[in-house]
Amino acid sequence: MDWAAFIASVPGSVISDVDYQTSTLKRSAHRANTPGLAQTKASFGSWCQTHGGKASDTPLSPGTGVAQSFHVASAAWSNQDLVLRGDRYSSTSLFCFDGQAQLMAVMFVRTYGGYRNSRYEPDKLPAPVIAFYTPDQAAQFADFYNAKEKERSDAIIKESQRRSDRQAEETRRLRSAPKVGDQTMEGIVIELRPPLALIQYSALQRQMFGKPQSEWVPITSLTAPR
Repeated sequence: MDWAAFIASVPGSVISDVDYQTSTLKRSAHRANTPGLAQTKASFGSWCQTHGGKASDTPLSPGTGVAQSFHVASAAWSNQDLVLRGDRYSSTSLFCFDGQAQLMAVMFVRTYGGYRNSRYEPDKLPAPVIAFYTPDQAAQFADFYNAKEKERSDAIIKESQRRSDRQAEETRRLRSAPKVGDQTMEGIVIELRPPLALIQYSALQRQMFGKPQSEWVPITSLTAPR
C-alpha cells in the first residue's frame, strides 16, 4: 500500500482547509478519545513499519530537521489560536522515519477543544481533522507556522519595548514635576511635601504586599505605571 492508498484507507471524509498547508485532509470518522481514532493512529505505525520505517510521535532527536521544525510549528499554531482567538486545540504529530532516520511521512491529528475556559464537551465538538504530509509538505507547514510565530513574538517584544520606553519617559516626568493626583506604580499621589510624596496605596498593594493605607515616600522613588 503506497502513501496515497494509505490516505484513502483512513476512515473519514475528504475536506479542504488551507490552514493545514496540505491538500490531503480528512475529517475523521471517529471522535476524539475513542478506540476508532486510536486505531487510525495505530494504522499509521503499521503502514510505516510495512515500508521499513519506524513511527514515532516525537522527533527522533532534538535538532533542526523537518520533523523537529514540524513539531515546534504545530505547537505554535495551537498557541496562536488560543492567544489570538481563544480557541483550544490539541494535536498529535506522527512521524515515519526510514532506517537512516530520514523523514518519510507525517500524519497530523488536530482536535478542537472548544473556546477558552468553556466546558469541554467532546460529544458536541467536531471530530478531529487528520492531515497527511510528505517531507516537502511538512517542511512547508513548519516554515509557515514558525514564521508566523516569529512575527507574533517580534510584535510582542516591540510592544513591550514601546511600553517600557513610555514608562521610563513618564517616570522622569513624575519625578521631576509630580502633581497631586498622579498615578504611580503603587498608587496615587495625594499630597506633596518635597522631597516627599504621600502615596495612597492601591487595594492590590495593601492586600498582596501588606502596604498601609498611605505612606510618605521619596519623590525620587516614584515609578509610573506601565
